Amino acid sequence: MSMVDDPPTHSLPSLPMGEGLAALVLAQLFERARPLVDALFAQVSDGVTVQARDLSLCFANPAAARLLGVSSPEELLGAGGASVFSRYVLLDEQGQPMGLDMLPGRQVLAGQSVIERVLRFRDKRTGQEWWSRVSAAPVRDAQGSVMYAVNVFQDVTEVMRTQEKLTLLAEASELLSASLDLESTLTATARLLVPRVADWCTVDLAEEASPSRQVAVIHRDPAKVELARRLRERYPPDPRAPGGIAHVLRTGVPALTSDIAEAMLTGVARDAEHLSLLRELGLRSMLVVPLSARGRTLGTVTVACAESERRLGQEDLRLVEELARRAALAVDNARLYAEAKRAQARQEVALEAGRMGAWEWNVAAGRVSWAPTLERIHGIPVGSFDGSFEAYQSDMHPEDRERVLSSIQRVVAEREPEHHVQYRIIRPDGEVRWLEAHGRLTLDEQGRPARLTGVCTDITERLALEEDARRLVREQAARAEAERARQHTAELLESLEKAQAELAQRARELARSNSDLEQFAYVASHDLQEPLRMVASYVQLLARRYKGKLDADADEFIRYAVDGATRMQSLINDLLAFSRVGTRGKELVPVSLEKCAERALSHLRLALEESGAEVKLESLPWVKGDETQLVQLLQNLVGNAVKFRGEQPPRIRVSTTREEDTVTVSVEDNGIGIEPQYYERIFAIFQRLHGKEEYPGTGIGLSICKKIVERHGGRIWVESTPGQGSTFRFTLAASEPRAQ
Repeated sequence: MSMVDDPPTHSLPSLPMGEGLAALVLAQLFERARPLVDALFAQVSDGVTVQARDLSLCFANPAAARLLGVSSPEELLGAGGASVFSRYVLLDEQGQPMGLDMLPGRQVLAGQSVIERVLRFRDKRTGQEWWSRVSAAPVRDAQGSVMYAVNVFQDVTEVMRTQEKLTLLAEASELLSASLDLESTLTATARLLVPRVADWCTVDLAEEASPSRQVAVIHRDPAKVELARRLRERYPPDPRAPGGIAHVLRTGVPALTSDIAEAMLTGVARDAEHLSLLRELGLRSMLVVPLSARGRTLGTVTVACAESERRLGQEDLRLVEELARRAALAVDNARLYAEAKRAQARQEVALEAGRMGAWEWNVAAGRVSWAPTLERIHGIPVGSFDGSFEAYQSDMHPEDRERVLSSIQRVVAEREPEHHVQYRIIRPDGEVRWLEAHGRLTLDEQGRPARLTGVCTDITERLALEEDARRLVREQAARAEAERARQHTAELLESLEKAQAELAQRARELARSNSDLEQFAYVASHDLQEPLRMVASYVQLLARRYKGKLDADADEFIRYAVDGATRMQSLINDLLAFSRVGTRGKELVPVSLEKCAERALSHLRLALEESGAEVKLESLPWVKGDETQLVQLLQNLVGNAVKFRGEQPPRIRVSTTREEDTVTVSVEDNGIGIEPQYYERIFAIFQRLHGKEEYPGTGIGLSICKKIVERHGGRIWVESTPGQGSTFRFTLAASEPRAQ
């Protein structure tokens, strides 16, 4: 039975009346072409499915089945898309849950405009995740109605994980370098990991007086956070525990538990209530990494998965370790800064004595009083301040005045108990000083603002010292990072030098081996010529002298010997030509490709006339090459086109295209063609696709072509349709015409 009469493997949904003959024909053609479509898409690495309007799947390639976690396209088609997708939690690019109606294929079938989406698939059974770039295109009938959606799934898991890791580390680095407030910075850094990496993140810092102090516990659900705090208060970590945070603090070695089994919870629980709280947390997977800097373990970062059912692995461990390394450096720097700040505070007691002045604003009377010290800070004579609110704000820096006044007004209007602000003043001599004001609001018996009383301190030197300390920390961090980069670069350079040395040694060995092989082939083929010529001569003499004088078997045996000797001579000559491509080649110079083609055709004149071949030479440019070898190259390719011809006389076209400095030469024929699985094999030496009785030759011709092209720095390949012809293409370096 013909292919047209075979029933389809998977029938498409029936088409309602009135949707047009074109759609029906399209469906029938699709089914008739099923074997070709299956074979074609079996080679595609991207997943491809075809979805009908009733959302059923009518086609799937092996890649789609593999990506969606089923064993075969047949299983995928049998289960249906909705059933397979039910195995996954579907998330968008931001990690938010997404309904199946947002899949591009379903939007296409609903007549909506579709954009390409990057989706995250989380396996409900294993917690494993993978990313896919999903796109869809409609297939319409003659009336323009959408009949099918063609879905394409491209696995981009590695790309997205790398991008997510780099983004996370970049954000963490920015946070860690932006502030020296240790605990708030660590808390903000921990928030980066939830929910992108895990459902939980806690940060603990080592303390001298106790095993550790928890400075951050992050989860999207505040109730869960409270549960974790209650658990830690009731059951603090045992510093002698063989695992967990205490063990990592002691050893500095990270701990990864990909699957937390019930037996583990039972083993660590101290009593029934402890076990109940652990179960309520619902942890499924956890890892703990140390915060290490300068050879000391400063704390730990713990991440865990629970309700998302993700399973943490080695990739997550490496990511959190890198983040912990950067966080540890920030912790170390912050502690150094704190020590510097405490030392600075002790200095300020001695150096800034008397640089603090008291003030009071009588809200009801609208009068301001300053202590003499405050007048000296403002650079005015003692007793010269007139007490008006206008005089109070007169020397404020114009850029700070509105902010200071707004702070005072807010304290008074909203009855805020305290006032705190930093601002600049411009002293009469033009010097700019930084002041810090602290005040407390006092209310009268009726609860109305009465007085705002406080102190004002000149903090110019303190801010300068703080900036110096921050700059010192940044410089230390930069020096440490530069040293790590230098060491890493040195290691890379050392590895590169070793690799280059090994590569050079292998190149020398390969060149020597190739030279030896070429010399052997040349000597062997050359030395075989003389004895073979003698054998051929005497066998031919036997054939002439005794033909018809012996029995029929003897004549046939002599004919076989003559034929074998002749073919051996051809094989040796071809082998000799093959060995000489690399050793006897001339310097590559500008040559006319058109002249090379004409010489090649002149050598083939007799074969072309006998076969009735028609050769069309299009305008051929100048290239850089060895003219003799290019003639041989074109002669071999055109000769093959004549040899492997079909029933029609050979029609051969030689043409070129140019792209920048590269010329691509095409030799196109209408011969018997080549099956795709033989595209590479035909260029190997002694490889034949046909018997010598059917098509004569030694199987070296295309090997010589390949060797000539590669000597010219190009590549050669074939494109063919069996029964319709072949096109051999090769590349050469373009050249300008040589001056005559």
